[in-house]
Amino acid sequence: MGPLEYETIDVTDERVRELAQVLANERAMAILRILRERELSMSEIAKELDMPISTVSYHLDKLLRVGLVEVAGKKYGKRLQEVKLYRASSRPILLLPRPAERRTSPLNKLRVITISVATGLSALVYWVTDRYYGNPGSTTSQTEPIRMLSAETGKQAGSSGSYVPVLLAIMTFVIAISAGWLLKKRF
Repeated sequence: MGPLEYETIDVTDERVRELAQVLANERAMAILRILRERELSMSEIAKELDMPISTVSYHLDKLLRVGLVEVAGKKYGKRLQEVKLYRASSRPILLLPRPAERRTSPLNKLRVITISVATGLSALVYWVTDRYYGNPGSTTSQTEPIRMLSAETGKQAGSSGSYVPVLLAIMTFVIAISAGWLLKKRF
C-alpha cells in the first residue's frame, strides 16, 4: 500500500464554504451516509431515500465537487443505458488555516543538483586544461586559477590557443546539463 493521498484546501478557498454547506445539509448527509455503506446509482439513492431525482442530482453534484463522493463505476440500466454508480470517497480532506509551505519537488532538486554538478565539472575541466594546455611560459595561468574571458584576455591569448580551456569547459557544461535532462526525462 502506497502513501495515503489527501487533498489540502486552504480555509480561504471557496470550496470550504461549499463543503460547510454540504455538511450542514441533512439531505446531502443522508446521501453520504448510504453511500458509505454501498455503491448506488442516482435513481437507487432517490428510491431508497424517497427524494426526487432532481434533489439527489443536485446534492450529488455538490458532494462530488467537494470530494466527499466519487464515481465508483458504471452499470447498464433497464434500457441498456449507462448508469453511474457513486460511493463515499475514502480520500481525506485536510483543511489548512494558513497557506501550506511549498515543498521543493524532487525534479526541482534534481535540476539544482544538475546545474551544480555541471558548473563544478566545467570549472574543473577549465582549470586542468588551462594548467596543462595553456601557455607553458606564461605566469598568468599559474597565478590566476580562472581568468575572465574579455576583450583584453582575447587580445592576450591571440594565437596562443588559450580558448581551448574555455571551449572544453563550455562543452563539459553542455554535456552535463544534457545528461541531467535525459536523466530527468527517464524518471
